Amino acid sequence: MPRPPFLQGRSLLPLVHRETAELHEAIFAEATFHAAYEPQRAVRTRRWKYVRRFGDRSLPVLANTDDSPSKEVLLRHGWAERPIAFEQLYDLVFDPNEADNLASDPGTAQIRAELRARLDGWMRATADPLLDGPVVPPPGVELNLPDQRSPTEPTVVAGAQR
Repeated sequence: MPRPPFLQGRSLLPLVHRETAELHEAIFAEATFHAAYEPQRAVRTRRWKYVRRFGDRSLPVLANTDDSPSKEVLLRHGWAERPIAFEQLYDLVFDPNEADNLASDPGTAQIRAELRARLDGWMRATADPLLDGPVVPPPGVELNLPDQRSPTEPTVVAGAQR
């Protein structure tokens, strides 16, 4: 059956049938809104993962993490006050748990620049709205505010009069 023209992506069947080991040399990912606004973009290759956060918020957006006992432990130990880097680079061979951010390591400057350029190119090719600045949520969407602790806290409605 031919795919409809609006459908993006590639079939996973070659992986399922073991006709190939991978479909893409790199995979791109994006998040703009979850429970609250927290724009991020990423590119991942077999070895490297590069993440860029947008905007000026350097602290975690706690409402974007579901409430759980693990979240409570992290909060008791100061997670809410731990800055998050605006650029992150992980060597997935030596650091599969992504614990050591190498973005400021001079030894990875070329890799970081290469992945940053690939991510920029992907954002341009996909007409990413972040290229024009902060993304405004569609009217009527319910969101948490970035400073809220939980997604269960009262939400605001985008486009509503205050």
